[in-house]
Amino acid sequence: MLLGLSLGFLVLVSAALIHGYHYATSSEYLELREIEIHGNQRLTYTDILRLMQVDTGINMLKLNMSQMQKRLVQSPWVEQARVRRDFPDQLHVDIREKQAYFWVQNDDNLYYADEKGRIIERLTPERLVSLPVLHTHQNAGSGDISEIVRTLEQRIFPFSIHDISWISITETGRVGMYIHGLDLKLAMNCRELHKQTRQLNAVWNDLRQRQEIDAVKMITVAGENVWVAYRDPEKP
Repeated sequence: MLLGLSLGFLVLVSAALIHGYHYATSSEYLELREIEIHGNQRLTYTDILRLMQVDTGINMLKLNMSQMQKRLVQSPWVEQARVRRDFPDQLHVDIREKQAYFWVQNDDNLYYADEKGRIIERLTPERLVSLPVLHTHQNAGSGDISEIVRTLEQRIFPFSIHDISWISITETGRVGMYIHGLDLKLAMNCRELHKQTRQLNAVWNDLRQRQEIDAVKMITVAGENVWVAYRDPEKP
């Protein structure tokens, strides 16, 4: 008798749970109405919804959070992603994207690369962003590339990363840059970058005061010395 009552109670509870779940997953009250996305710059709102395979109107209880996060981080531009529900009708998406600093050439194609020269994605005509082309020796360290990026971000150079057409790094850590607006080449050592940037700035300011920047074709910083090469060979 007791066993029968217990079984009957379990059946009633199960039926109630099934009915409650069915009601909740079909209720308009729990329909997704708003999707908030934060942290995206490269990817558009539409790009992210397409990656997640989600749109408004779906029931909140039917959303697979881990699956949506997994789809997001499969994008070459997404470093980290977090998706959370805010009942009754909101979805919050936090994105941390990878940032492109360079173009690099590989297999006759150009790719976006991060601050360490690691490939992100192949260049396409859509939303093209102009960046310096990075040329590195196969034995050049990623630390050398990172040091250049840090120095550029700190705005220690007398020019910005947007002024640079290409950057070349040898296996010994020598770095060359081409400043396209001035048609000027620059050579320095990655491992002494902060010290040599101070030397460069001193020479650069002197050249600017004498209004000779446009006459210079190359500046080389090595050790304690700075050499300036002029377009006119008769210049001192």
